[in-house]
Amino acid sequence: MDGLADDRVGGWNGTNYFNTGGRYNPTTNTWTATSTTGAPSARFRHTAVWTGAQMIVWGGWNGTSYFNTGGLYTP
Repeated sequence: MDGLADDRVGGWNGTNYFNTGGRYNPTTNTWTATSTTGAPSARFRHTAVWTGAQMIVWGGWNGTSYFNTGGLYTP
């Protein structure tokens, strides 16, 4: 798990890195997919911060190249 903001998660399955995310409902133990429109490419070793209203992702590595790009997610 790479990022956690309220009940929203994105990240890693233990083998692969993703640029997808979802909303988890612990009461029903279910996931709902979130939009990937405008999502940055899959990456790891990035910086991510939750501002209280938005998730900001910057930099990282994809196993081949370093990134100097990022994205902003507003739930």
